[in-house]
Amino acid sequence: MLEALIPFIQPPERTLAENLPLLGTLKLQVFGPLVAIGVIMGMRRCLAYAKARDIDEQYARDVMFWSLVSGFVISHWVSVIFYFPERVMQDPIVLLQIWNGLSSVGGLFGFAVGVFWFLHRKKQPFLVYVDMLCFGMLVGFTTGRLGCSLVHDHPGRVLEDLSHPLSFLAVHGWKGNPDIVRWDLGTLEFLFLVPLVLFMHLVYDWKKADPGRFVGLTALCYGPFRFFLDFFRISDKQYLGLTPAQYFTFAIMGLGVYFTFIRKPKPSDFEWAKESEYQAKLKAERAKGELQAGKDADAEKPVRDDAAAAEKAE
Repeated sequence: MLEALIPFIQPPERTLAENLPLLGTLKLQVFGPLVAIGVIMGMRRCLAYAKARDIDEQYARDVMFWSLVSGFVISHWVSVIFYFPERVMQDPIVLLQIWNGLSSVGGLFGFAVGVFWFLHRKKQPFLVYVDMLCFGMLVGFTTGRLGCSLVHDHPGRVLEDLSHPLSFLAVHGWKGNPDIVRWDLGTLEFLFLVPLVLFMHLVYDWKKADPGRFVGLTALCYGPFRFFLDFFRISDKQYLGLTPAQYFTFAIMGLGVYFTFIRKPKPSDFEWAKESEYQAKLKAERAKGELQAGKDADAEKPVRDDAAAAEKAE
């Protein structure tokens, strides 16, 4: 029998301020820096994808910005509205405290809202940009889940039967109590995401895949895992026996099946911008300036030639 091998480790944290107007309580803990590192790493991987697929960098940066804004905002709203509605009733300001609770599946929905809003305005195809964001988000999401596992903000059920075949993945000594063995959902998800990231980035041929295939395969892997993971969750908010996240996973799995097996590539899927309007304008202005400089040089040439001839005659 394998026993729980993962020890409970509580990184140090410090409360910076309490009861601040609008901000509430501010804490300094390892989760925040890891999320920031994950965002930076994810953005760099997005730009690497854009370069490899010849996507305009300006559009890539803009779609990342809007997806991050809508992703974090809607992630927080899903968390507090569906899981902690009593907090909204007690203090509606919590809706503005984006750092005070995030939902991962809500974040995925928020990302999609920002992406589709921006790309619709710019008349760009959706799928290649969604693939790009998924490519980078996998790295950022995994780093964020490492932060979750370290601060233990997703505790699961207590493991009563230590003969469970997966008991070696449970955390023992929960909060200093040597008798408590508990599932840590942040840790379990992190351990799942690491091999998924390695496969999708290093094994899967994403450079040649049709638009939509990368996000489809990722959704096909993540959706079922997340659905079953929530059965280990401690949640007082269930709807017909399932958590809000589990209902979201139905949509994730459906999209995975559709993009992986059903949808066929269209010519419009490949019509993404190689050059943004802004860069095209800069290039046109640069070319116009070079042309004008050439004309000025040609106009000055006879004057220089006449001066040189006169100097030679003297």
